[in-house]
Amino acid sequence: MLKAANRAAVRLWQDESGVVLAVSTIVFLTLFMMASAIFSGGEKIRCRIELQNAADAAAYSAAVVQADTLSRVAAVNRAMSWTYVQMVRMEMDYIVDKWLWLTLKRWNEDNRVMRNFNRTGTCHIGLPYYSTGKGGVHKRILLNKKHYVTKEEIESARKTAAKNGRNYSILAPKIDQCRERVSAMNEKEREMINKLPQRARKTVEETLRANTADTWNDGFAGGGGLMYALKQEEQPLDKNFRVLELDDEEDFLRHSDYIPKEGKNAKLIFKNGTDDWFVKEYKDKGPGVQRQYKRGHPILVAEWDYKSTKWVQTKKGCVKIGQIEDKEPLKGPVKGDDNEIYDEQYYITENARPQVLREEFFAKGGSLVVGLTRRMNNPFKFMFPGQGEGVMKPFTLDGGNRYMWTVSAALAGYNPKPREDAKGRYEVTYEDNSQDKLWNLKTSDWDAVLLPLHRAWAKGTAGRKWQGETAGQILDEMKGGPWQPLYGGGGALGTQGAPKLMGGGGEVSYGGAEAWVLH
Repeated sequence: MLKAANRAAVRLWQDESGVVLAVSTIVFLTLFMMASAIFSGGEKIRCRIELQNAADAAAYSAAVVQADTLSRVAAVNRAMSWTYVQMVRMEMDYIVDKWLWLTLKRWNEDNRVMRNFNRTGTCHIGLPYYSTGKGGVHKRILLNKKHYVTKEEIESARKTAAKNGRNYSILAPKIDQCRERVSAMNEKEREMINKLPQRARKTVEETLRANTADTWNDGFAGGGGLMYALKQEEQPLDKNFRVLELDDEEDFLRHSDYIPKEGKNAKLIFKNGTDDWFVKEYKDKGPGVQRQYKRGHPILVAEWDYKSTKWVQTKKGCVKIGQIEDKEPLKGPVKGDDNEIYDEQYYITENARPQVLREEFFAKGGSLVVGLTRRMNNPFKFMFPGQGEGVMKPFTLDGGNRYMWTVSAALAGYNPKPREDAKGRYEVTYEDNSQDKLWNLKTSDWDAVLLPLHRAWAKGTAGRKWQGETAGQILDEMKGGPWQPLYGGGGALGTQGAPKLMGGGGEVSYGGAEAWVLH
C-alpha cells in the first residue's frame, strides 16, 4: 500500500500536464488584480476631479450671479445719486420761484390797496401820496434781511428762470418724476438683494447637474448618490447690506461723480441755500438721504412797508382826510414756508435709500461655499471593507457610506481701478474709506473670484490683509450639511446605509486642515 502510494506521488510529481493552466490562472489573476487596482485608482481620481471641477464651476457661477447683482445695485446707486442731485436742485429752485411768485402776488395786493385808498380822494392822486416799498421807496423790497431789490428785478429773474425751465410750474412734474424714480430704485435694489440667495442656489444646482452624472459602475454602490450643500447668507439685505444715512450724503454724491467734478462738499453742488434753509433732515426717523425746507428759518423772507393817504379838494386846497401806514405787508412778511405755497411733496425730497456693503460681506457673510459629494464606487471597497483611503482620506466623509467629497468657495470682487481694466485682479477685501474711493457699490465693475478655503471666511481688510484662517472651520461645518440630493437618491449622509460589503470609515478630523487644504 505504501509502495503504491509512493509510486503515485512520484508519477504526479513528474507529470507536467495542466501546468499551463495553473500558470495562466496565476498570471491572469495577477493581471486582473493589477488592472482592477489601476481602474479603481483611476476611477477614484476621475471622481475626485469631476467633483472638484463641478464644485469650482458651481461656486464660481454663483459668484457671477452675486457679482451681477452687485453691479446692478451699483448702477442703480449711480442713477439714484444723479436723480437725487437733480431732485434737490429742482426743489430748491421750485421753492425759491414759488416764494418769489407769492412775494409779487402779495406786493401787488398791497399796492392795489394803497393805490385804491389814495385814488378815492379828489386831489393829489398817485405818487408820492402812496407807496409800497421798503423805507418809503416805492417798489423796493428787502429780501432775507439784507438785499434790496425792485419789483421789476424780481419779475425779470422769474422770467429768466422760466426761460431756463426753472419756473415752479415747469419744475413740478419733473420733481414728481424724480420722486417716483427714486422710490422705484429703492424698491428695485431691495428686490434684487432679496432674490440673490434663491438665484445663487438655482445656479449652483443647474451647474452641478450639468457637470456631474452617475456612471455604470455606480450601480455596484447603489447609485452615485450625488448631493450638494451650499453655505450662503440667506438674509443678505439685513446682514450684508446697509442703507446710507444723512451723514453719508457726500459719500452718496460720489456714486454719480458729482463731488469729484464739482467740489468737495454738498454746498458746492447744490449752491446757495444748502444747509441754510434746505437741510439734511428726515421727515420720519429712518435711514436714507433726504433734504427738506427748514420751516421758520429767517432765509426766504420778503419785506416791504406801505403807506397811503387820501386827499380831498376844499376851498383852502387839498386836505388829507385819511391815512394807512404800516411797516409790514398787510398779511405779514412773505416767507418761504407760507401756508399758501407750502407743499410737502415739493418741499421734502423723496428719501433715497442706496444700499452699500457691510464689512461682513467680505468674510463669511458674502462667501458662497459649495460642497459636493458622491458615493465612492471603488470595487475593492466591496472586497476589502474597512480599509483606509490613503491620500484620499481627507476627501471622504465618514458615517459608513464612504462618500467622496470636495468643497469650493467664491465671492464677488470689485475692480479697484474702475476707470481701468482690472486685468483679473479683483479686490475681495473690505476698504473702510469713502474719500473719493469708488468701490463700495459705486462702480459696476464686479466679477466672480474663486477663494482658497483658508481665506473664504476670514476677515479681509484693505490691501489683502487677512485675519485668521478658515479651512478647518468650513470643512467641519460643511460635513454636517444639510445635503440636498441632485439625483440618484439623496438624503442626509448616513441615512441610506452603506453598500453591501462596504465597511464604515473612521472619524476624520479637519482641525489641522490649514496645513494641507490646497483647493
